Amino acid sequence: MIYRKEFREEMDRLHREIIRMGYLVEDAFQKSVNALINDDIALAEEIKAADDEIDQLERDITQACIRTIARQKPVASDLRDIAAIMKLVTDLERIADHAEDISDHVIHMHDKRGDLSIPTDIVIMSDLVKSMLNGALDAYVSRDLDLAYKIIRLDDKSDDLAEKLMSDLSKEMRGVHESLLPVYIDLILITSHFERAADHAQNVAEWIVYYIEGKYAYDLEAGPSGARRDVDNKKD
Repeated sequence: MIYRKEFREEMDRLHREIIRMGYLVEDAFQKSVNALINDDIALAEEIKAADDEIDQLERDITQACIRTIARQKPVASDLRDIAAIMKLVTDLERIADHAEDISDHVIHMHDKRGDLSIPTDIVIMSDLVKSMLNGALDAYVSRDLDLAYKIIRLDDKSDDLAEKLMSDLSKEMRGVHESLLPVYIDLILITSHFERAADHAQNVAEWIVYYIEGKYAYDLEAGPSGARRDVDNKKD
């Protein structure tokens, strides 16, 4: 049927736009980490300026999904795909928001941090979040269910890292000069943004499971380990 051909063409276009959006989000997050490590406020400002493009892509993809529902008479499985896409791009956009927030903290710390080095555990956590985001996007492109579950299981590791980091930073604050206290507060907030970005990367992976299988992640065996997990309400 003609409308089925048009529907598939529209879905293919949406998938290309999602891949493009995913690339932009990855780039924004990587740049926010680089800005943090290198105290690069020019790069931080660049990230903030680029966020509008990602926001617009999220709006465009969402509107295209709504138009597709209205025009193309999608069947139940089609509606599942469209619903997954709309949820997935929302989580991608929120990761980009956290990259922008991290950039705000980089700018705020710039005149206060002096020669203070970024704690190694923050770098380790940023690498984990980047790995989760990259893996989730790879799982989307390749429709890899096992990889999606691998990303879901990594969220516990990010939570543990964030908890340790916040505890360590809070303890260190007690022994530093008062001029550095705002910097430590920024570092704690940056850790929170990393944790939330990891939550959204996990959400992306969960929507990929829904997209592939038509079931929520907690309805299925969580990959080779056989572990199950409950989906809770994620923070923005």
